[in-house]
Amino acid sequence: MIEDEEITHNGSVYGMVVSPYTGRIWLDRNLGAMRVCRSFDDVLCYGDYYQWGRNYDGHQRKESLTTRTQAGDINHAGSSFIIGHADWESSDPSGDKRSSNWAKTDGTSICPLGFRVPTLEEFKAELYNEKTLKIKNREDAFRSFLALPSAGLRVGSGGNMRHVGVTGYMRTLSSGSLFVSSFLFGETEVEASKDSNNLRAVALSVRCIKP
Repeated sequence: MIEDEEITHNGSVYGMVVSPYTGRIWLDRNLGAMRVCRSFDDVLCYGDYYQWGRNYDGHQRKESLTTRTQAGDINHAGSSFIIGHADWESSDPSGDKRSSNWAKTDGTSICPLGFRVPTLEEFKAELYNEKTLKIKNREDAFRSFLALPSAGLRVGSGGNMRHVGVTGYMRTLSSGSLFVSSFLFGETEVEASKDSNNLRAVALSVRCIKP
């Protein structure tokens, strides 16, 4: 951990941790989390849940209202969680605009100044590489230097929460289809896939990295 350094962004306070494997700097908790995790099922460290590529607009809170109206602009999607669609937004089918949005490091996107959403490969370099830790389950994910929680997800079909306290899902910058890449860890398994079964409308946890 980097001592005595704190970042305030969108009303939340974060510390920073340095990877023992790559030397990269990460936030010490998920976006929106109240504290660093004390267990894999610590509800105070779950944080917010973001639909892929979407801004900090209120939808990320697990209790936000839902709407079936698909957004037509990534920057004006309202504050409700958009349900009933594979993708919450219709004007960016390639995902390029939203990848660019989450790649910003100027503090205008969901990550603090100097940070951005990590790629799948950056997660794998820390936690799913034979030369580093190669985590095997949710306990390993929690015991890692990132102290990742099993926060579950919010489904895009109806907006309900699933797998809370059971499985962790981390959003990544990487996207090549409606099924966007994420980093998953459960009771007995880990999945680091370029095409996981998480649609863009599904909301997952986010952890930010310094490029």
